[in-house]
Amino acid sequence: MKTRLTLLATAFCLLTIPALASPAAEIRQHMEQRLPKIDSLKASGVLGENNRGFIEVREKGTPEATNIVSDENRDREAVYAEIAKQTGTTSDVVGRARAKKIAESSRSDVWVQDESGTWAKK
Repeated sequence: MKTRLTLLATAFCLLTIPALASPAAEIRQHMEQRLPKIDSLKASGVLGENNRGFIEVREKGTPEATNIVSDENRDREAVYAEIAKQTGTTSDVVGRARAKKIAESSRSDVWVQDESGTWAKK
């Protein structure tokens, strides 16, 4: 549930940027469609949230999981890049800040990576 709220908050921020209204809506739609599968893969331990604000295949990755990770991370990168542009920072800084918020709001059974790169179940 917290993952959904986090995703929706990020998507909302992106949607408020007028220059990206159409692409933002498309990104949001794709992210919302992917979310149930991502949540399921996180719950099974296949995916985790890394310390740069992206998801990673942790174990037993299937072609489907790999495709989902690729698509989701591409959309997250677009969101982070636009936020960075609007705030005068870099997408890496935005992603790392986002990773901290994702880790804080993730369910207790989700794998997260700390700042040093160590994976642990929250």
